Amino acid sequence: SGTTNRPSRIPVECVDGLILNIDQLKEKRREFEGIEFVFDKKNGFNCEAETEKMSKSKYNTVNPDELCEKYGADTFRMYEMFLGPIEQSKPWDTKGIEGVHRFIKKLWRLFYLDTTNPSPLERGRGEVLWNNEKPTAEELKILHKTIKKIDEDTERFSYNTAVSAFMVCVNELADLKCHKKEILEQILILLTPYAPHISEELWHALGNETTILDASFPTFNPKYLVESEKEYPISINGKLRTTLSFPVDANQQDVEPIVLANDIVQKWLEGNPPKKIIFVKGKMINIVI
Repeated sequence: SGTTNRPSRIPVECVDGLILNIDQLKEKRREFEGIEFVFDKKNGFNCEAETEKMSKSKYNTVNPDELCEKYGADTFRMYEMFLGPIEQSKPWDTKGIEGVHRFIKKLWRLFYLDTTNPSPLERGRGEVLWNNEKPTAEELKILHKTIKKIDEDTERFSYNTAVSAFMVCVNELADLKCHKKEILEQILILLTPYAPHISEELWHALGNETTILDASFPTFNPKYLVESEKEYPISINGKLRTTLSFPVDANQQDVEPIVLANDIVQKWLEGNPPKKIIFVKGKMINIVI
């Protein structure tokens, strides 16, 4: 007799992404114990996914207690919001929760020095990084850009894009090595509806005695998003050699002496005056030699 191919529902906890854990499946569902699975040893046994409501009869329910135990409640909350628009059905993929968990750990590292332990909750607070220095214009720009985005996204229930905005914000602050209390406090207040537990924990770590729930919500100030400087690429004979920043209202007469005094430009000029300087306001400066 021949063989019949028919789809079988697989418990979601037996699948990592789309790769089936055969041993775990056979342990969960005894009817698969005697089944031989034929697949590519290198790539594993691939399953197909369907987007449908969770139901015990479909073996696609997820126990939130297990995920909270492994990743923490804040990660679980934010991952559910990050899956997609609230009004749409979304496929559940536990593999994607790792990205949100990395965000939580990166947030922690703005406050405390990282250690080799795998989880912020396991490593304690560690060496303090946050400080009382005044924020720079660039740091304030990141903060107020985030305030504006979170305000708009929360108002229209676009939680998945709000979570993305938090990720972008923390990445940008990390790139600037910003550990300033004045910035971090405001980020925590914004984050509280999304990740209340770590927000409250870090709020008190900053020396606040009252709950973060009593803090005033950050107010967007558009002045911090106004560009005061523009970075110009400086080319010599059409080839980029360096970049310089000038006030946005600077004109050619303002920038020429500064450009010509630059060490890199001086090296290429070799003591000779330029034949021509092309200045395109807000875009580029090209020196013809």
